[in-house]
Amino acid sequence: GVAVGLLHTGRHYDDDVDETGILYHYPTTQRPQSRDANEIQAIKNAKTFGIPVFVIQDIGNAKRVELAWVNDFDDDLRICVLTFHGILPERNNFIVQENSFHEEPILFGSRRKTVIEIERAERDPVFKFNILRRFGGKCVITSLDVSEMLDAAHIIPVASGGTEDPHNGLLLSASVHRALDAGLWAIHPKTLHIETRPNGPNALRMKLSRVDLSSSSKLLNREALEFRYEKLFMAGKKK
Repeated sequence: GVAVGLLHTGRHYDDDVDETGILYHYPTTQRPQSRDANEIQAIKNAKTFGIPVFVIQDIGNAKRVELAWVNDFDDDLRICVLTFHGILPERNNFIVQENSFHEEPILFGSRRKTVIEIERAERDPVFKFNILRRFGGKCVITSLDVSEMLDAAHIIPVASGGTEDPHNGLLLSASVHRALDAGLWAIHPKTLHIETRPNGPNALRMKLSRVDLSSSSKLLNREALEFRYEKLFMAGKKK
């Protein structure tokens, strides 16, 4: 038989694992380089041959073992995404490929109305993997390219019916994402300029000034931006 195991201690990438899967960063250790390379290749082989991977998580003094499937990997970003509970790689319905940017996006969709589902969607490793790949591993606002410091943000929130389609996502640094969710700023859907709330901190204070989104214009879905701007941001400005 063949067995592949990954150890996740939670010390470095806790935000990238939830009940449904894990965004696993390629190892970079002090071991001989060949050992890291072999581990990475073993993960890729598991995807090629369709065999599951055991993911071992440290939970306090105990360990949790999950059966996982390799959905996809990206050598440039040095990450792969795995899903738990026997969910096969086909679960990644919105996988980002070179020719997928011109496909018709699915921005709204029905979903189960449970607290678990909402919490899962905010941290879904598959969604984050697709957004990292779509935006080339860089925050669309700050150009920060440290994946451990980046969030996959929904433009149309899950609570408003938004989906995990990458057209409905932005790759943002954690602080910029928090400010977006707090309604402190938004992207104007026509001009692509950053607008801030009149009674809130200005763009300079939030490090959002001099942002040029022209190079990312093809990756920004205007319909999703318009929903966020009109239904959420403008509504917040009127309060």
